[in-house]
Amino acid sequence: MAPRSHRIVVMSQVCNQTLAKSSETLVGAHVRAHRCNESFIYLLSPLRSMTIEKCRNSTFVLGPVETALHLHGCENLKVIAVCHRLSVSSTIGCTFHIMTPSRPLILSGNQTVTFAPFHTHYPMLEDHMARTGLATVPNYWDDPMVLGGEGTDTRVFQLLPPSEFYVFVTPFEMEGDTAEIPGGLPPAYQKALAHREQRIHNWQKTVKEARLTKEQRKQFQVLVENKFYEWLVSTGHRQQLDSLVPPPAASNQVAKKDLTWSHGALET
Repeated sequence: MAPRSHRIVVMSQVCNQTLAKSSETLVGAHVRAHRCNESFIYLLSPLRSMTIEKCRNSTFVLGPVETALHLHGCENLKVIAVCHRLSVSSTIGCTFHIMTPSRPLILSGNQTVTFAPFHTHYPMLEDHMARTGLATVPNYWDDPMVLGGEGTDTRVFQLLPPSEFYVFVTPFEMEGDTAEIPGGLPPAYQKALAHREQRIHNWQKTVKEARLTKEQRKQFQVLVENKFYEWLVSTGHRQQLDSLVPPPAASNQVAKKDLTWSHGALET
C-alpha cells in the first residue's frame, strides 16, 4: 500500500447517486472527483487535498482538507468544506460554503461564483479539523481574490444574501462530540435564521389560535403537505431525500463507519 501522504483516491462518473464514505482509505489521501453528475457526495474524513473536475449539478460535503481544494470546469455545484485553501477555475454557477484561513482564489474563466459561510457539522468534524491543523479563525470565506483574466473584476462573484441562507444537515449518525457548526455563524446569517424561526413560530401560533374543527385541520394538513411536496420537487430536494434511503441489501452498512451504500467507480 502506498504511504498515506501519497495515497490517491479517484472517483469517476458517479451519476444520479448518493455516495457517503468515512474510512481510513480517505484519511490523508489526495482525492480526485471527475465527471460526477446529479449526485450527493459526502466524504467525511480528513483529506490531504481535493480536486473536483468536470462535475455538474451535484453537492459535495467534505471533511477538512489539509492543503488545497481546487475546482475546474464544473457547473452548478454546491461545495461544503473546511479547507486550507480554495481555488476555482472555469466554473459556472457554483456555490461554496467554506471555512478557510486563506483568501479563496478565483482564477480565470469563472461565472457567477457564490460564497457563503460554512453551515454544517458532523460528529467527528472538530477532531478531523484538529488532525489537519485547521481552526475556526481566521476565516476568509467572504474575501476572495480575483486573479486571471477577470483581473480585479469583483462581478464574477457574490456573497450569498442572508435571506437565502439555510443550514445544511449532514444526515448520518457517527461517533464524535461535534454537535454544532464550529465557530458559529456570522451575525447577519444568524439573525436571518432567527427571523425565519420566529416567522415559523408566529405561523404555528396563528394556526393554533384559529380554532379549526377536526375536519378543517385535516384539510389544512393535506394542503400544507401538498404544497411542501411541490416545493420538494421544484427545488430538487425530493431527489436528495429519496437518495438517502438505502437499498435493503445495504441497510446493515449504514450503521458502520464506512457509510457507503451507493457508489460509482472508486479507485485507490
